[in-house]
Amino acid sequence: MDTNLPEKRNITAEKAIKVLQKNGIEITEKKAEELLDLMYFLAKLIVNQNFKK
Repeated sequence: MDTNLPEKRNITAEKAIKVLQKNGIEITEKKAEELLDLMYFLAKLIVNQNFKK
């Protein structure tokens, strides 16, 4: 399995900021990028632990 594939990210920091603002959460672009990094990491971890052998 090649783990050096480039990541495809569909959500930008700007989109994340807009979604969070709709829900009353104010966040900077830097913090939005950090949040997205964490969420993508957790998603990849969950997939690897539960669906790959």
